[in-house]
Amino acid sequence: LTRDSAHLPIPVMDRIKRQTWLGNSKRSASLNFALVLFISIGLNLGSSLRFSAAFATTRSQSVFHSRSRLAMSASGAQGTSGLSKGQAELESPNWRLLRKSDAGSSVSPFSHGDGDIALPSRWTQDQYESSLLLYEKLTNCKDEYVAPLIKSSLHCLENAYRLYGPQSVIGSYNGGKDAVVILHLMRAVHAKHHHDQIISGVISDSGIIRPRVIYFEHEDEFPQVLELLHDTVSQFDLDMIVFERGIKFAEGLQIIVDANYPNGANRNDDIQRAPPHSMAFVLGTRTSDPNAGSQGHFAPSSHWMPPFMRVNPVLEWTYGHVWHFLRLFQLPYCNLYDRGYTSLGTVKDTQPCPALAIPGAFKSNSELKYWPAYMLRDWDQERAGRIKKEKKKPAPVNITMSRSSSVLSVDSSAETKLDGKSGTTGNGKTAEFQTNTTAIQGLTESESGKSISSFGERTVGLIIIGDEILKGLTPDTNTHTAATLLRKSNVLLSRVVVVSDDQDEIVAVVKRMQQEADVIITSGGVGPTHDDVTLKSISVALGKEMEFHEGMADLLREKMNTGKDFSGKEGELTDAQVKMATCPAGSRLRYLSKDKSDWPILQCQNIFVLPGVPQFFTKKIEVLATYLSSEMERSVTFKVVLSIDENSIVDILNGVVERHVNVGIGSYPFVGQPELKTVVTLEGRQAPGGARSFSLRNLSEEDPSLRFSKEDMDMHVKAALADLIENLPEGSVLRLDN
Repeated sequence: LTRDSAHLPIPVMDRIKRQTWLGNSKRSASLNFALVLFISIGLNLGSSLRFSAAFATTRSQSVFHSRSRLAMSASGAQGTSGLSKGQAELESPNWRLLRKSDAGSSVSPFSHGDGDIALPSRWTQDQYESSLLLYEKLTNCKDEYVAPLIKSSLHCLENAYRLYGPQSVIGSYNGGKDAVVILHLMRAVHAKHHHDQIISGVISDSGIIRPRVIYFEHEDEFPQVLELLHDTVSQFDLDMIVFERGIKFAEGLQIIVDANYPNGANRNDDIQRAPPHSMAFVLGTRTSDPNAGSQGHFAPSSHWMPPFMRVNPVLEWTYGHVWHFLRLFQLPYCNLYDRGYTSLGTVKDTQPCPALAIPGAFKSNSELKYWPAYMLRDWDQERAGRIKKEKKKPAPVNITMSRSSSVLSVDSSAETKLDGKSGTTGNGKTAEFQTNTTAIQGLTESESGKSISSFGERTVGLIIIGDEILKGLTPDTNTHTAATLLRKSNVLLSRVVVVSDDQDEIVAVVKRMQQEADVIITSGGVGPTHDDVTLKSISVALGKEMEFHEGMADLLREKMNTGKDFSGKEGELTDAQVKMATCPAGSRLRYLSKDKSDWPILQCQNIFVLPGVPQFFTKKIEVLATYLSSEMERSVTFKVVLSIDENSIVDILNGVVERHVNVGIGSYPFVGQPELKTVVTLEGRQAPGGARSFSLRNLSEEDPSLRFSKEDMDMHVKAALADLIENLPEGSVLRLDN
């Protein structure tokens, strides 16, 4: 009898040895000897006699094995619970249907042997080796985006297998994207666990059992989901128990938990006096799921469920991590995801995600075309394709299974939200933005000497001042901080210049920057020492005299002096403080922070003077960015992560840029990450024809045709994205960053 026989998951000889070792009272030693002799003779009589001998060793198959079939309906493409490959009952050792009448059996549903033997099925050698190879690939992954999460997930599962054993770790596999992720993580660890046990001598290579998974039938299941399940269960040689329609989740799990006895034993055996072994169910719960709650990697089941341990290996994963993982390792997933579905429920409550609709693209039947799920930019829209259920009064408590997380939960009104958004930011940013929009109106021609456009993006030039930066003595972190915070507030940083502590150089840079940006921000050179020449340089560049600023002097007395001297008079300023209080004529102190104890920002016309110390600069640029916020919204932005070299798409990018002049398109390569090669960014321009943004300050409000609305910009960007994706090599897109 060959070890890889598809008809005998575990060798018959091993079965007989285990029966003898367990002291099975239903067969005598002489009978076992006769069976061994009979099978030995059968080994020389050909394959037909071998199979006859094999099945002669057992009585009729258990109820679970005898009903090893996939029940499929005769409904159409939108039918219920059927495979598109055929409409008939299929016998399968991998896919076995458990009916209500099977409850109460004396052996585990995962048993493949005689009703008294209760032995597990053996994993094929090729799938064991393939899964072990996957484990090696996962542990050696160098992708900085997902590698830390993969490592954490594998560690979680390794602990589950160490604590519960491979027969008591069960995966929830319903065909959703998260369930697919945990399936492959689980089979990798399943193989590694058996490998370690073989190496340590705990088991032989004939003791490798199949990974165990469960699925609950649903009358409104997508046929494509069932097709994926059937194909992958067979492909990866899984041991799948399918609960027929009508069996509730808690009821089905109770059946498995109650019958989880060791190999070769059942609840009726004299040796089995203790309760069944504890079980662990591996789920695809993520913290973003509405039912995740405060669960950790290990979470005991709820009080109304059977007693088991929930194992959540992908708890910290995001939507982007899920798709990056699946596409990076080229793992099979349901083809509905390639048609715009992002979260799968049933055929009655799930549609393609509206955020993935391709503008102006239609199928031959006039239906909209959609980008694949991995192209979703706003991950908060993951469940936007779910049809909102009407609330029932009173709302019953229903035990449901979320496809997106493959997790058991109690349904609540919170789960009926499409995307969890209330229409506001939820953090007070909207009100703050409106207040600061009014504040910016104070920056006018009369007070600054420079006109700033009242619409469009306000452009900012940043001047970093300091010899220590140019000499490499101090890293320049302020540029990155400014770029990040200004962009967050929809303010365009158009130019950055680093200059030494030389007055003539600073004057020249300020004058040139005045012609290129609406607002100038300086960093550094505002202290009392000899090389702090920023304020003097600004006065020369603006043609202003330096004068003593009483407001600054009072501030310095308040902040830096001890108060009154021994005679009761206000403390005198030091020479260094007098220098700091001497500013260009017309300078103003801007109190932009809500905390009145914070230092104000000095404004000289359209120039804002900030300190160079990073922690102080960060605090000031954050409030200044909000102050400078534009009323006009920024267009949608896409960041496409590719698995191909930048050099291989030069012609493609050039073509897209030429055809979409109203979209800013950039690309840059990844360095040191073999899996990631290129990132392409797309963002809408506010001026037509690809004009440089800083020219917007010369446009008048009376000519609105010279600017695009947000809707126009979004349309331009999505059209460019569709053009790019259509021309990129198939399979080269890994994900869209959020």
